[in-house]
This record gives sequence, C-alpha cells and structure tokens, in this order.
Amino acid sequence: MALRINHNIASLNANRNLGLTSVNMEKSMQKLSSGYRINVAADDPAGLVISEQFRAQVAGLNRAIQNSEGSITMIQTAEGALTEINNLLISMRELAIHAGNEGFNDADQLAADQAEIENAIKTIDRIAATTQFGTKKLLDGSKENVASITSNDSTGLTIKNSGLSSGTHYVTTTKTADSTSSLNVQNLGLSLSNTDGDPVNLTSGVHNIDVVQSSAGAEKISGTVTSIGNDAFGNAFTVAGTATQASIVSGGAIAAVTAGVAGSYTYYVNFQENGGSATGVQSLTIDAVVDDVTADFATKLTTAIGNNAALAGKVQAVDGGAGVGLKLQAVNEGTQYSIQTLATTTTATAAAANSTLAAADARGVSLNVLNFDWNTSAGANVGTAVTLAAASYADMDALVAALNVGIVAAADVAVGGTDEELYAEVYDTNKIRFATRDEGSLYTLTTNAGTAGTSNLRSALNLSTDVAANTGTDAVLTLDGYTNTINRVDWAQSTTTKTLENAALTDSDRGTVTMSVGNAQTGINAGSMLLSVTAAQFDVRLDGGPATSVSGGTFGSVFNSDRSESLQLMIDLTSSGGTETINSTDQSLVFQIGANVGQTESISLRNMSATALGKNIVDNLFNDLSKIDVTTTQGAQDSQSVIDAAINEVSTTRGTLGSFQKNTLESNLRNLRIASQNLQASESQIRDTDMAMEMSNFTQAQILMQAGVAMISQANQAPQVVLSLF
Repeated sequence: MALRINHNIASLNANRNLGLTSVNMEKSMQKLSSGYRINVAADDPAGLVISEQFRAQVAGLNRAIQNSEGSITMIQTAEGALTEINNLLISMRELAIHAGNEGFNDADQLAADQAEIENAIKTIDRIAATTQFGTKKLLDGSKENVASITSNDSTGLTIKNSGLSSGTHYVTTTKTADSTSSLNVQNLGLSLSNTDGDPVNLTSGVHNIDVVQSSAGAEKISGTVTSIGNDAFGNAFTVAGTATQASIVSGGAIAAVTAGVAGSYTYYVNFQENGGSATGVQSLTIDAVVDDVTADFATKLTTAIGNNAALAGKVQAVDGGAGVGLKLQAVNEGTQYSIQTLATTTTATAAAANSTLAAADARGVSLNVLNFDWNTSAGANVGTAVTLAAASYADMDALVAALNVGIVAAADVAVGGTDEELYAEVYDTNKIRFATRDEGSLYTLTTNAGTAGTSNLRSALNLSTDVAANTGTDAVLTLDGYTNTINRVDWAQSTTTKTLENAALTDSDRGTVTMSVGNAQTGINAGSMLLSVTAAQFDVRLDGGPATSVSGGTFGSVFNSDRSESLQLMIDLTSSGGTETINSTDQSLVFQIGANVGQTESISLRNMSATALGKNIVDNLFNDLSKIDVTTTQGAQDSQSVIDAAINEVSTTRGTLGSFQKNTLESNLRNLRIASQNLQASESQIRDTDMAMEMSNFTQAQILMQAGVAMISQANQAPQVVLSLF
C-alpha cells in the first residue's frame, strides 16, 4: 500500500460525493418545501415551457368562465325587459279585440281602449330607451347590426335582421319561377284567366274570394195580375189594337114614350173590375114619362147608378145613337172591367121599343201595347213599343209567351240563337217579371206610361210607371276583404276578364289576380272560393355564396360561402331579380368566451321601441305599432295584426337571447370548466412534486450525507499511519 500525504485521494473522493449528495438534498428539500417538482428552469426546461403554457391557458379559461357568467347576467337583464314588453303587448291585444266588438261598444269605450293602448306604447318606448346593464343600453337599437341598401334597390329588398360584418356586401337575386295561383271552386261563374290568373303582388298562401252579391239583370215586376183569365161571366182577358169598354146595348133608338108605354123600368146590372168580386145584381129603377126618348132614359139611368153605392163611378148609361140606342157600359176602357145585365122589367102595359136590355154580359178590351226603354249589350232602345198579339188569353203562361213574341218583334236583338236580351216570365204564379238577360248596373229597364188612362195593357198587367230606370245588380266580390264590383256580365259573350284587387289603387302593396267572367247564362253566383297562391321564387346569393331559394313576399335567410355571415331579407313580389349593394355596420355585443385569440361570440339586440315593431305588414292601415288606432272597425282589425306581429318579433328576440344563453354561453361555460380542470391536472402532472417519491429521495440524501461525512473523517485519519514510520 502506497502511503502519500500531499494528496488524500480517498478524502477528496468522499468530499466530492458529499458535495453531490448535498446538492441533491437541497433540491429535494426545495421540492418538498415548495410542493413543485420544477422550481427553476434547470429542474426541467421542457416541462417548464409546457407547464407555463398550461398555466396561461388555465388563467385564460378561468377569465373566460367569469366573462361567460357576467354575459349571462347581461342577457338575462335584456330578456327580463323583453318579458315585460311582451306582457304589455298581450294586454294591448286584449284591448284591440275588445275594440273590435264595435257593434257593442260606444265611442267612449273605444276612446278608453285607445287611451290605454297609447299609454302601453309609451311604456314600451320607455323600457326600450332605458333598459341598460351598467351604463350600456341594450334595447334602444344601439347594439343592433344595421344593414342598409346603398344601390338603387331595383330588386325590391327589405332587410329584417343582419348577421353581417361591418363593411360592404352584395346580394344577387335570380328569378327562377313566376307566381301562380289556383281556385278550389269553379261553379260561381268565375275562373282564373290565362290558367293561373297571373297573380301580382299576392303573397304565398291561401287568399279568400267571397262573392257577397250575385249579378242580376235589370228587372221590372208587375203587381198581381188579377184580371187574367175569365171574368165572373166567362169572358176571357182580351187585348186588341183598339181599347173598348165593356158595354151592353138595346139595339136601337127609343121612340118618344106614349101614354101606353109610360111607367117604371127596372134594369138589373152586375159589375166586376180587376178580377175582384162581382158587385152582385143591382136593381136600377127609373120612371119613363110621355115623350121620353133615348137620351132621357140614359140620363135617368145614370142618376140611378149614381145613387147606387156598388155601381157609382163604375158604370154609366149613354145614348148610343141610331142603331145602338141605350148603352150601359163601364166608365173605364180596358179588359179589367166586365158588365152583366138581366132582362129589364117594367110596370108599363107594354115596354117602349128598344127601352129594355136583354140578359147579356160583356168584357172590355185593352190596348195591346207596352212601352219600354231598355239598355242591353246589344244597344239602347228608347220608347220601344212591345205589341201583344190581339187575342184573348186564358192564363199567365199564354200571356207571357205572347209577350216574349212581342218583345222579339219590337227589338229584333235576339242573342244566343233565339233568346232575346229582354224577356218576360211568370213570377210568383200571378205576376210578370220583365228583365234584361245581360247582368250588371250598366243595363237598365224602364216602364213608360204609354197611352194615358186605364185602357192600356200596362194598367191591365198592374205595371207601375217608372220615374227612374231600373238597373241591373252588380256582382260584389271581396279579395282578402277588399271590395270589387263587376258591372257587366253579358248574355251573348263567351267570357270577359276582371282584375280583382285586395287594396286601393293608391296602395303600393295592392295585389291583383285576373279572373275570367262567365256569361250571364250562368251569371256570377254568391259563394266563397279559396285562391291558393305560390309567389315568385328566387335564388339568392350573399357575397357569392351558395344559392338559397326564397319565396317572394316572405322573409328568408341567406348565408355566405362559409356560413359565417347571414342576412334575413324579403324580396318584393313583383321583383325581376338583380344585384344590390349592402352596407353593414355591426354594433352587436361581442363576448370573449374562450381563452385564446378569436374565441368570441356576438349577438345583436334590435330596437324594441314601438316605431320598430310591427313593420312591413302587407295591406295594413298602420306602418308600425306606434300608429295603431282601434276607434274604427278596420282599425281594430289591423291593430290586432300589428300587435300579433310585434308579439312574434319580441318572442323571436327572446328566443334568440335564450338560445344564445343556453347553447352558447351556458354550454360553453360547462366546457370551459371541464377544460380548466383538465389543464390544471395536466400542469400538476408536470410541475407538482410527488411527495412520497421525493421523501424517499430526501431520506436517501440524508443517509448519504451522514455516510459521506463519516467517510471523510475516516479518509482524513488514514494519512496519520505515516507517523508510525517515524
């Protein structure tokens, strides 16, 4: 064994190992005291880098969790305000329905309903203007994504909601199909023209067409024709070219009465007029004196008639002259008057020659002419005389048939083969109806006086004289409640066309459909039809993205190519397509809901004031909720439509907020918490000390430390052996 004293290698070795043990023991104590496996970068450089990234991510996640929780509170604040607006709208709707019961309400009640509605509108405006979270207002429109059309809008776009980023965007519309319509009923005298009626400005869906009044021709109805048929004595209703009175004659002049034929003469007379009950046999007695002639008999008999209540003013006696003699006749001419006599009796020894009347009866004759003015599609006829064939008529059917023959002869405007544009028919069994076959107010019929007195046929048929013309009846239709009239339905036509409208001509939203109007042979009849409309279809592209099919007149949503941006819009029903430039200003609320750059979500809050609710309603009196007025029947109905639209808009916004809270914020919040937990666990695996293992390492270092010190002591004693050599 070599003994050296300048270099104690064993001691140096023990000291070196003791130093390493001391370093390891210090590191172990640091890990045990701090709880971290990595206290300085040298402990685990790669692990430090990874763990620090995890630490930053966890801090970001925890901040995002707090952001989401605060954002939920803000959304709930806005949703609470919308709930109250919705409650106010429901109350307004109830008031509008009450006001719609106008048949029951008086003016004061309607004014009270309107006053309460106006107060509710002011409250809605106040809520919209003052709802805020901190100092940030939520419902005044300042947090809305606003898109406006900056081109000439030849396409006719209406923008409802924007999901566009700020800047310039483009919308291209291509018309792919024209609007069409169909009817469910075809038997009311109306059909669609050109197959589908070419509907214009009518929205897709079902529209109501109601025929509330049928078309009809101009007509004149007589009173009851009581004199038709045989009179009480078996004589028929008779007309001729000359009117006559019902009369019975003695057959010759009465010679001057002599003493032998003087005495009383009794005449027996029965009379009937206008088909009524006969008077019954009336006795008329006169005294004939010497030298009386025909004129004296007539005068005395007329006096007797005047004293008879049943015959006075109805019957008269006259001197008919040579060959006629004493004549007993009706006062008035016409077939409505009849007279009957029984054999005359006398107290004279012998009756004077031609002084008595035989048992006989007679009926008058009416002039066989009716005078009309009429106007039909074949032309106007002024003062036209309709001549009834001279004959006797036993019943209404025969009389009416002859009248129609006379009408044809008078007008000579037969249409449809043998049908005349003016015709007569039996009405209600005992009346006569004259009418034009052409229907509508363009066509007229007037009964003129004609020959004065009772001798004319007009009197016999119980027809009154018209001061003003009788006009035809227009067909009255409504399209979606708007009234349309059809004043011409011709008998001879095949079809004509009529454009029905659902609003006034001055209304920019007026919709139309063209109907074919049948002829007057079928007429236009009352009833209801359903008009099913499919509006024009368009392919719409946003910023060159994929085509989305949108129906004209209804709102649809279109997206850009990656669906990151959207626009809810409506295309005018009359649009032919085109390209429009859109400028967007995105004022939406932006929420940082992730731990990294770009992990944000935004939501816009629309303006909830009354002027921004209930807009864009077709065929409505009111432009928005702030304008509604329930003091009229139409106003109450249109107000209900506006309020319903406002309720839908508020509810949709509430639903959007609820969806954003539930599916974006709350769902993301749960995900953030899970991610934060897992990242902290990962960081712990890298950075935290395994206390059990490190305690083992520390114990090892303690033992080695003690052993090292002991070995240094032993190594330092070894060189002392050299002293024994001295």
